[in-house]
Order: sequence, then structure tokens, then C-alpha cells
Amino acid sequence: MKRKTIMALLMASAMAFGTCATAFASEVQIDSAVPTEAATQAGKVVVAVDDDSFTIGPWGSDSAVRDWTENTIWAHLCHRPFVGAMLENGELQMNAAKSVTKVDDATYEVELFDNIVDSQGNAITASDVVFSYNNLAELGFVSEISLYYDSAEATGDYTLTIKLKDTSEGAIEAVLCGCSIANEAWYTGASEDEVNSNPATTGAYIVTDMVTGSGVTLEAKDDYWKTEDRADVEFTNVKEIELRCITEASSRTIALENGEVDMAEVSSDEVGRFEDNEDYNVTKYLNGMTQYLIFNCSEGSIFDDVNVRQGVAHAFDAYNMSLSAGEVVLSHDVAPNLATDYVDAWDEEEYFTYDIEKAKEYLAAAGYDESNPLEFSFLNSSQAPQQPYVALQAMFAEANINMIIDSQDRAARQAIQNDPTAWDMSEYSNSIVDFTTTFWNDLFGGDSNQCFVQDEKLQELLAAAIADRSEENLDAFHDYVMEQAYIVGCYTEVRSIVTTAGLTDVCIQKLNPVLNAMTFTEDYVSVEG
Repeated sequence: MKRKTIMALLMASAMAFGTCATAFASEVQIDSAVPTEAATQAGKVVVAVDDDSFTIGPWGSDSAVRDWTENTIWAHLCHRPFVGAMLENGELQMNAAKSVTKVDDATYEVELFDNIVDSQGNAITASDVVFSYNNLAELGFVSEISLYYDSAEATGDYTLTIKLKDTSEGAIEAVLCGCSIANEAWYTGASEDEVNSNPATTGAYIVTDMVTGSGVTLEAKDDYWKTEDRADVEFTNVKEIELRCITEASSRTIALENGEVDMAEVSSDEVGRFEDNEDYNVTKYLNGMTQYLIFNCSEGSIFDDVNVRQGVAHAFDAYNMSLSAGEVVLSHDVAPNLATDYVDAWDEEEYFTYDIEKAKEYLAAAGYDESNPLEFSFLNSSQAPQQPYVALQAMFAEANINMIIDSQDRAARQAIQNDPTAWDMSEYSNSIVDFTTTFWNDLFGGDSNQCFVQDEKLQELLAAAIADRSEENLDAFHDYVMEQAYIVGCYTEVRSIVTTAGLTDVCIQKLNPVLNAMTFTEDYVSVEG
């Protein structure tokens, strides 16, 4: 299991801006070891979450609750236990798949376990897996499925063939691990409320209670279909997991101190209250969800002009934007510095430095000045903290730029994110799963890329970097994206999880806590008893 410290990154960011705002003494985890299934089990853990988007059906838009629970309640063909785990190296864990065999670069044969049943007793066969993949691809909630998955065909009751439309390194891993599996008959016959609040889950946990926007309770299955060789996400070290929505950071801190929850994500402003307190344990980790700004580069858009993009890119300071976000690592590429192929030298170079005079020069070249100021819409999520975008808006105003903030809830935002007529500029985030090139491909690959740009040279450079991740090829793509300013990286957040003393270790895999596999003292008792 890979484990990495990011102190060098934090210090480099701090030194670049003459402050130690991002630095701290404790080690920050990328991936941490999962306890054995025989480890001490807990009866219950109460977890405070900051998100009221409870999308727990088999397929839905991203949310903190979904990120923390999807692999626990839904079986996937395979599980990727750490960033960069590869099938060919034997590093993927089998979940619903008993085996995966490569036929050629685009074709893989999958054998399923023949005893998979969901929480309502429905058997899972190959046709259910094919239905799940095709349905998710049509819904478009998982970008990696849209990018890499071509088709699937059942070849027997418990065998199927998966075809890729993109055979880039990391593609098969993203496909095998990216789709929740549900029974077709149940899903097509269930009401929307049943799908979203009382689903027939295929993972190791069932949903026993659900109040949308308030809380959800999961309980380990006594009769889970797999009894040995379980993947990490199939462990049941916790009998019952209750997630409570507490959106305010200060309220989560109070809930911990008042003994109302066992675990919570705590803001960087308040984590110091727990760090030297023997009644609590603190886990810090670099959340791979890097924040970045996207310019809508579709034909006829305001940002179709590179001078406008460069002007806006130099009219803000990611450091000042990040002040309200807490501890962060500042970006020097669109991708975070987490993958093995990231070029460390980029972190020593200038990256869209704040230069208001340069910004005005670029804007003037595009025909914008005080008599004709630039004005555009900015799409963001209303559930996310708004302070960074208010700070962004204020910085733009100094350069005579009027940014109109359009905050949409996650469902509404998801519906228009891929519509080039709906916004001019947007913030977004994406996580690293293996390589920097995979991250780039997710953002820029093909005609349906996030910034709607049609650029042959961009695609040629991307293809070259994917085919051969040499420093020369990586530099060429990195430099070209900076030159064209299609998407600008901002920062990656350092997050803090605080638990009561009896919960001694929180496992972080793929940049999220694994709630079903934590380590406890023998005398651990939940706040709920």
C-alpha cells in the first residue's frame, strides 16, 4: 500500500508566497493501510458530513456522502485500493468480478462470482452488469465511463466481455472500478423514491434509514454473499454507520466536543483545538480533488479568444482565492502533484502569476478596457463554500472585469455543465486516480472536453504524452495548455478528520475515508453507546 508525505509540497507553496499558511508539522496521508477484517469491530460510528446531497442510489451525481458510501453499499467489478493500482500488476482487488482476463488492448473477459445477491434477494448475473454499465454510460455521471467504456456483452450467466473505446493506460482500471452494479429488474421496477432512499444494495451494507438532506444509516449485512477474500470495501469492521449532515464547519466542531458524533471533517481554522488533546485523534490528508477554473472555449464564446483567457488568468491570485479554503497546496498545473509521472520541476516554475498590468494588456488586445469592460457569467456549486469565488470576483473587479456568479445546486449544475450555451467560465474539481496523463485526458480528451475546445494540436500533444510519458512529452502538453490558458489549476485542499480517542486510525484510500474499515481500541464505545 502506497503512503506518501506532502510536507515538501506544502513548504514549497508557503515559500512561494512568503507565508506558512499551508504548512504544519504532522504527516499528511495519501493512502493508509486498511486493518484486517479480524481487527476489533465497532458496534456503531456516527459521522458528521458537510454535504446535504444524499445521492445513494446506484448512479448519481458526485457528493461527499456518495464519495464516502458508494463503494460500501454498491458492489463494483473491482476495487482500486490506492492511487495508481493497476490490473496488469495484480494490484486491483476483485469485488463482484472473480477474474478479469485481457484478450487484447480493447477487450477484456470478466467472470463474476455466481452467488451475488442484493439486499432484497435478487440474483446478480452478467446481464445485470451489462445493464448497469450501459445505464451509467447513458446517464453520464462518471466521466471515466463516458471517456473509456464502449460496450459490454453477456457471454453467459456469469461471464461478460467489456470493450473499451480508448485504450489509454489506466482505462480498464477506471472502467472496472467505476460502475455500481444493480439488479435490472429491481431498478426498472422501483420508484424514484425507492431507488434513492431504500435501494436494493449489492455491497456489504444496506440502508436502514434515510432522510434526504439530513442523514442516512448503513448496517453491515449479516448474510453478505462473499465470505472470504473480500476487497477492502467489503470489510465490516463497523456494524452500523450513521452519517449526519452538519453543513456548518463550526457546528461540526461543537458536535465533536459535545459528544454528539464520533468523527467529523474539521476546518483548518479549528483543527488546532483537537491536535494536542488526548481525547481526540487527527488525520490529515491531501484531498486529490484539485480545484480549477474552466474557460468556455466554444466558437463564439467570450473565451474563444486566447487574449481574454490570458487576461483573466493573470487577473487573480490563487493564494488569495484559497485563504478561506484553509490549508492547501497551490497548483502549478491543471493536475495535482500526486501522480508518479508528474514533473516536479513544474512546481519551481511560474504558473499564471498575478499581474494586473499584464492582464489589462491582454484584455486590451481583445478590445476590452474601462470604456468596454469584460463581463461574463461564472458557474459554481451552491453547496460549496462561496468565499473563494467572492474573493475571485473582487480581484477581477480591480482589473475592470465583472464576473457574475451563478450558483446552482449540484443537480442543476450537473445538468448544464456540459452545455456550452449555459456558462462562460466555471469552477470544477477532479481527482487523480493514477497518472497525470489520465487526469489530462479526462479534462481535455476528445470533442466533448470540459472546455469545449476544438484544437488538433492539443489532441496530438495529449496523445503523445499518453503514449509515452516522457518528461519531454509531458512538458510539451503542460506548456501548451499554459500558452492557450484553456483551464487554470488553483489548489488542492488539505483536509482534517477528527475522531474520538477510541477510533485510532481512519483509513484513507483514493483520497476518501473508508468508513467500513477503521481501527478501534478494544474499549471503544460510540457516542451513541
